[in-house]
Amino acid sequence: MLIFPFINLGAPKHSGLYSFLNIVYIQRMRTAADRKEVLQVFKEVFEETPFINPYPRVQLNSEHLIVGNATVKRNHVQLTTSSSKQLLMLPEIRQSLEAAAQCVERQWLCILTGPSCSGKTSLIRLLANLTGNVLNEINLSSATDISELLGSFEQYDAMRNFFNVVTQIQRYVDEFISLQLEASKDAIFRETDFYIRWIAFLSGYKFDSLSSSATNYLENQKKIVHSLSWFIEQLKLQIEKSSLPLSYSLQDLDFATKTVLKMKADDRKSVVSTKFEWVTGLLIKAIEQGEWIVLENANLCNPTV
Repeated sequence: MLIFPFINLGAPKHSGLYSFLNIVYIQRMRTAADRKEVLQVFKEVFEETPFINPYPRVQLNSEHLIVGNATVKRNHVQLTTSSSKQLLMLPEIRQSLEAAAQCVERQWLCILTGPSCSGKTSLIRLLANLTGNVLNEINLSSATDISELLGSFEQYDAMRNFFNVVTQIQRYVDEFISLQLEASKDAIFRETDFYIRWIAFLSGYKFDSLSSSATNYLENQKKIVHSLSWFIEQLKLQIEKSSLPLSYSLQDLDFATKTVLKMKADDRKSVVSTKFEWVTGLLIKAIEQGEWIVLENANLCNPTV
């Protein structure tokens, strides 16, 4: 598997590194012969023998992920994985992991090439988990439409909107808990009731979402709205007592409350079923929220898309 970045060829060439990277971009380095040729050109231009460590050292701390010469800042909210297999660190993937980390560090787009089941997606999942980033995955095909990436107008769906609000509040709570634990490990024990009730709400909400339908949705809605309002108010009280460097403000929480109450009011109107709304696509959503996105099988996608 090979990773190479999309590099801005118009960037200032203030060091030999840019010249070398431009050569890499042109050569694409898709094959072993290409890589050998690039290393030879590097040696001729800079009169130095390049050294590529096949097994770079991986170091992890609360602030950074270090892979060889690449250093990536970790998010405050560290995600948990459903399977420990996603965090397997095999020696043979370290070099590719360093190349991907270099792209992340320099904020470059990157392309992963290789045969099916060679570990391309697993590599990015591993890097996202180690750095605490949300990863969105889109499978592309010849039938993929641009609306799937950017968004489109769809019929109003109250359940979808409630799910989006719950997901947003979950991020707020997770970030607050993570930062509070970093500041003081004893803080978690002072707010045990809040965390227990939050975990119980998430478990019950996910179960209700799977089993809910149009007939019992309105019945569950009242309970969900009441719980969300309580959690938002409790979170606001705790934020006012702390001085944590949160990425959101009390105004964001107030806006979330207004959104929940507005959806509750809209659902009481009979015209709601005929209303259409703009639903943002995964690509735009990832850009707006600073999340990662992987476009699977990009070579199968229509060039116009």
